[in-house]
Amino acid sequence: MTITELSQALELRASTLRFWEQHGLVRPERIITRSGSARRYQLVAIREARITAALRAAGYRIPDVQKAIAAIRDLGDAGHSLEALDARLITIAQRGLALIRAGATLAQIIQPR
Repeated sequence: MTITELSQALELRASTLRFWEQHGLVRPERIITRSGSARRYQLVAIREARITAALRAAGYRIPDVQKAIAAIRDLGDAGHSLEALDARLITIAQRGLALIRAGATLAQIIQPR
């Protein structure tokens, strides 16, 4: 796929894919064209882009996504990505509890007596 095709498939801007490439999250192949060079995304790069898009949409920060992608590339060690995922799940759970507590407090405040 070209960068345009992949960005459309993932509903992202091409600049997002270039940013991810700069941070090592995707590794497109470079091909020589008449006008210079172009990125070509093979299956591995497409998979990495899809994983990155899913993790970013879930709120993962770039360093955590980098750890997950690195662990996927080095299938022998998924521990770092699992730690990052666990940390994110804990953060989400803590935020959820805080929202529930805030909702309960607000209900007590506005509840007529």
